[in-house]
Amino acid sequence: MNRERRIEIAEITRVEGHGRVEVIIEGNRIRDVKMAIFEGPRFFEALVEGVRYDIVPDIMRRICGICTASHSLASIRAIEKAFNIIPTKQTELLRDLLIHGEVIESHALHLFMLALPDYLGFPDVIRMARKHPEMVKAALMLKKAGNLVHNIVSGREVHGMNDMIGGFSKVPNEEELLKIRKAMEESKRTAQLAVDLFVRAGTPKFVESENILMALDPGEKFGYIGDYVTISTGDYYPVEEYEKLTNEKSVDYSHARLSTYRGSPFMVGALSRLLLNGKKLSGTARELFKEQKDLLTHRNSLMNNLAQSIEIVHCVERCIEDIDALLSTGLVDEVVEIEPRARRGVGAVEAPRGVLYHDYTFDEDGRVVKANVITPTAQNMANIEKDLRIATQRLINQPDEKIKRVLEQIVRAYDPCISCSVHLMRIKS
Repeated sequence: MNRERRIEIAEITRVEGHGRVEVIIEGNRIRDVKMAIFEGPRFFEALVEGVRYDIVPDIMRRICGICTASHSLASIRAIEKAFNIIPTKQTELLRDLLIHGEVIESHALHLFMLALPDYLGFPDVIRMARKHPEMVKAALMLKKAGNLVHNIVSGREVHGMNDMIGGFSKVPNEEELLKIRKAMEESKRTAQLAVDLFVRAGTPKFVESENILMALDPGEKFGYIGDYVTISTGDYYPVEEYEKLTNEKSVDYSHARLSTYRGSPFMVGALSRLLLNGKKLSGTARELFKEQKDLLTHRNSLMNNLAQSIEIVHCVERCIEDIDALLSTGLVDEVVEIEPRARRGVGAVEAPRGVLYHDYTFDEDGRVVKANVITPTAQNMANIEKDLRIATQRLINQPDEKIKRVLEQIVRAYDPCISCSVHLMRIKS
């Protein structure tokens, strides 16, 4: 009779939110793998039912303190689609600047402070800082630059209120934009440091397997806003058909649902974006992508860290580009007329961790009658479990403590935002 061996990580560290990993081994076979999310369910879809359209973004941007701009813009875009509002070029540039700033601050925090200790052999960033203080300073510098974008464009560092349906309640002035530009110019060299670090550190191969990749098509240029989803299988869908892609299902051990595409898990996030849209990069980021293209294999989810580091370089350069475009034409206050109607709208953006969907149906008075939010971490959950199973099988003869370290490293590579992943599910009686 095969002896049962159980490997448990009671709580995964250096991630946002609360989750654990459970692996059951019988002999030389993995019997079960669970990525259990025990963060309390958050009923944010139910909170906006019956709420007027103009208040909805103010509620939904509070889903997360890290992905504030992503939730805000996905919410706003869903409403604009429902009411047939077309934003101006100025608004598009300001939104592009805002979401690129958010990606900088999020990726900087994750790469330097949460993921990098795994590669340099430290249990946490505090002990890493004693030997490598320059890396922590680099992270803080980049995060400060990203925070500056959010503070100026949205009105404050967390849960800003300036971005609104049809435009911005307050448009930044030239002096403020030049302040951001200066910070980005000063961050260029620091941004490339993350790429160098993860290339030199090397990426283990114990997790290698086939991955289905999914990302928004940003249009002509690499970016984080789009209306169509492109998939590594060659499929292509409008965002309104996202439910065909996510196929969420509940599991009894987690408050987060699992997503599959045609019965298989899939991956969203920086690695998916680069491998599906990397040809649309420009500048230094494009050169770095070309240099590291052989490393950035779709078969290794841990490469998400290297992909994020290249995205930071892209974001720094794109912020400068957006600011130059805004200053070249001058900024003006804009007022948009809004006419509510009984319709459905789906907005999608690439949050730092992957594709984020907001879906609202309104009545004739512009009040929400139905809402749904699908977050990147929820979409990644089934793929995380697949990777955990593969890595455990390959390391099955290793001591439990080594396997635990590897499993945590895998989870952290996805940069999960666990609090965003738990939400309401309707069950038909």
